[in-house]
Amino acid sequence: GSLSVYSSRVAVSVVDNVLLVHQAEAKVVILYDLFKDSQAPISAPLPLLLRGFSRANVVASQTTSITSEVNDSESLDATEPSIYGDQWNFLVPDLVCDAAKGFLWKIRLDLEAISASSSEVPLTLEFLQRRKTEAQKAKQLCLDIVRTSIFERKPVPLVTKAIKVLLMAYSHAIKTGSYYNRITVEGTPPSSSSTFIGPEATSNASTSGEKTLLSNGDDGGGHGSYNKSVLSTPGSEDTPRMNPNSINHAVVKMENVNLSEVEASSSEISSTQKFQICHSGNSRIISNSSEQPQPQVTSSAATSLEELHTFVFATVEEEMIRDVSYVMAIFIEFLRSANLEKLKVPTSTYVLMVRILGLDERYTELELLITNKIIEASKEVAFQLLESGNRNLGTRKLGMSMLRQLSLHHDYVLFLVQEGRYLEALRYSRKNKVSTVQATLFLEAAHESKDPQRVAAVLRFFCDFVPGFKNTGEYRRYHQIFGDMS
Repeated sequence: GSLSVYSSRVAVSVVDNVLLVHQAEAKVVILYDLFKDSQAPISAPLPLLLRGFSRANVVASQTTSITSEVNDSESLDATEPSIYGDQWNFLVPDLVCDAAKGFLWKIRLDLEAISASSSEVPLTLEFLQRRKTEAQKAKQLCLDIVRTSIFERKPVPLVTKAIKVLLMAYSHAIKTGSYYNRITVEGTPPSSSSTFIGPEATSNASTSGEKTLLSNGDDGGGHGSYNKSVLSTPGSEDTPRMNPNSINHAVVKMENVNLSEVEASSSEISSTQKFQICHSGNSRIISNSSEQPQPQVTSSAATSLEELHTFVFATVEEEMIRDVSYVMAIFIEFLRSANLEKLKVPTSTYVLMVRILGLDERYTELELLITNKIIEASKEVAFQLLESGNRNLGTRKLGMSMLRQLSLHHDYVLFLVQEGRYLEALRYSRKNKVSTVQATLFLEAAHESKDPQRVAAVLRFFCDFVPGFKNTGEYRRYHQIFGDMS
């Protein structure tokens, strides 16, 4: 097929299976997802922005040229890179060489900006789920999108479709095994392993890691701000360009706020060590990167049901209580989608559903969900039913029934004792051979009721069914208490 072109100068790059078509004259990039069988772009055209280079860097370097080994004799216009300059050479797959300025750029996608430029939530989630290079970032964006959709009361079909996209991607990742894959990424050596050389080494080291956010115009903090750049002090991740006449290799990081992060980097390798040499102002950072283990991160953006609960449902619980009908519709569709994908729903999600319905006093609806087994039985759900049942007897009975159903005899007996149903608890213990409940528990509960008949009934029960109970200290103590109460 063919792709739309809006410029006489066109170049292509590929980053994380995304085709970038650079429209040089328009100074924008159009993105196409190679995993998707479609010629439609994944977002609106986005501009390219360089991060890590600013005119302030050049000025700072020139003002300290007396003590610096770098001879900054070039003018600002000569040193500052230009977007889509005439000397830009695009190298396969994701590099850009600017021979005139002495830069080598590496293109990176800005997933956050791409997501913000698209209004199709399900399509955006599908795109993010297919990304591997920054899978963790893609996963976080997916969770943010779904959470925001619920906060903004987006239509139920849209929210449930978005959740279904995540569940399908997770199910596929589990089946194929890609969910457990890990990839090695290039890490930034910690400042503790760096050595500063130069007259201002002490002062530079003390400010290592501090970052200043610069803006050439109004910056509202949104995704639409394209003039944002980052100037970092020595030791930080972003460093300004060096004069190529003074040092052979430079490390310069630049990032496009709305599309990509461009990084100019190179390294000098000897037979035994690999060094990364950075320069900022009049200082150099020489760090031994060969001794640092490369971190491993997940290569899958798939989102588990536990993560959906923790970072979406649990965080919007207060909002859910305000519109229970809206939320329960989302929950029901979520359960249906999970069932279709044969995924196990976390118990905490069922507990949250019970708590929300209980707080809104929707006991009839809650009973239907329990009896129809839409909410799965568990110890945690039973406890939540008992808690919600403090205001409704029928709901409390559902909780007690669930404890019996799950054969949680010990917990069932404890709740019977709490309700003052001592003899029923004793009979149940004897019938189901519950040996974990001690006689003291029943005797103390009967004593706290201040009813001598209850104390006598409990004593009589243990004397009849527990051999040798009359010879224990508990019997003598509570027999004396019974005498005093009488």
